Amino acid sequence: MMVKKIEQYFQYFGVAPKIQEVSLKVLPADIQKLDIPVTPHNSYKTAADYVLNLHELGFDELHYVLGISNDHCLFGKAVIRVGNHYYDPTVIARHCFLPKDQFVSIYEMPMNELKGFMAEHNNEMPSILNLEVVEMLKRGATNPEL
Repeated sequence: MMVKKIEQYFQYFGVAPKIQEVSLKVLPADIQKLDIPVTPHNSYKTAADYVLNLHELGFDELHYVLGISNDHCLFGKAVIRVGNHYYDPTVIARHCFLPKDQFVSIYEMPMNELKGFMAEHNNEMPSILNLEVVEMLKRGATNPEL
């Protein structure tokens, strides 16, 4: 149901991004030990910091993932994808469980694209509210009529 609402929202802007509900995991302990700074109430900055730092440490298949979370209301959020696993880097604890929020991935930005975006926008992180992201979604739209 949440996916359908989000699809309808983006259709209003003439965009048909590839939307999928994904399961978020807590970061593995070996990544938590790296002590990458966490800004709990700014998932965009935290996710970007993790992608850039993990790349410097030699991790592959890193993506900055823009999406929408549902915790009593819908709100934009960024998480990371390492390989095929999605992680919320704002949740840091050794024996922590993620809240039962739903997360819908809207745009998965590879590390190089993230670096390019940040260089072009004075180190600003991409967010759902950034109109440039809507333009990126339009360019990546699967509907050829858009």
